[in-house]
Amino acid sequence: MPNTRSTAALVLAAIGTGVAVAALVVGIVALGSNNPDAPSKGNAPAYTVWLVEQALARYERDGLSATLDYYNSQPSDGPWYVFIGNEEGLITAHPDAELRGEPLTGALGTDVTGYEFGRAMAGAGEEGRWVTYVFTNPETGDQQRKHSWVVRRGANYFGSGWYDFSSYTAPPPSKANAPAYSVWLVEQALARYERDGAEATLDYYNSPEALDGSWYVLVIEDRGGALYSVANSNRPDLVGTAEERIDANGYDYGAAFTETVDGGAGQWVSYVFTHPVTREDAPKHTWIVRRGQLLFGAGWYAGIR
Repeated sequence: MPNTRSTAALVLAAIGTGVAVAALVVGIVALGSNNPDAPSKGNAPAYTVWLVEQALARYERDGLSATLDYYNSQPSDGPWYVFIGNEEGLITAHPDAELRGEPLTGALGTDVTGYEFGRAMAGAGEEGRWVTYVFTNPETGDQQRKHSWVVRRGANYFGSGWYDFSSYTAPPPSKANAPAYSVWLVEQALARYERDGAEATLDYYNSPEALDGSWYVLVIEDRGGALYSVANSNRPDLVGTAEERIDANGYDYGAAFTETVDGGAGQWVSYVFTHPVTREDAPKHTWIVRRGQLLFGAGWYAGIR
């Protein structure tokens, strides 16, 4: 895990909308704006983790009070800054003085999509976790998608993150590259969710236009362990139900879906499901990403396109 005394290797599943199937391995080394040993800010995951590493090093060296004083006296470096929260979920360090003392587990920690990212941050452990959400970019003043690395030390958690800046939308991968196309479909669903909110997103993915042959996005709501289908243009008969997700081979793929990490990059789950064209059961490989209680997925059927 990231540690102030050692170099860590961070594996972050690729977040972009291109060929985001392989894991991105980022070596964390000492870096900074004026540090010749620092990786470039262009390597956003590495730079983000380093900022948190520096905060943890300062905390262990100087103590909490001095660390809070330091980060509360520092303006943001464009979009880059460190934030700190305590065990009560209150922001104790932030470049925006108006946010200090505010609870991240309340309205401030809920983004425009309804995702409670503050609770996800408060649940971070000492091993750290990535949390993806929508937040105001201090450089532009706009609401933008942000990816934050959050690490807990005792009763406090330390975080930093970067924003998606690009307005360029990459073309979709070829459907012949089924894993990449599946990931791209989920990325498009997440972008729609963050832009338009849950209701409009579910309406779209329940509409016939969201079904493209064998390709579609499914959305599931985790209600305390009960998985309710809330969008599925392939099987509209399933929407609103919480049937057990056990395939013809007895595999409980619903349990696998539930284990998807909130705010994480996602995971692959393979099982047997109804093919949209043949209407027969076939092996399916689905990419699942969790945002709060919602699970977004898309996949392909083995041997069938």
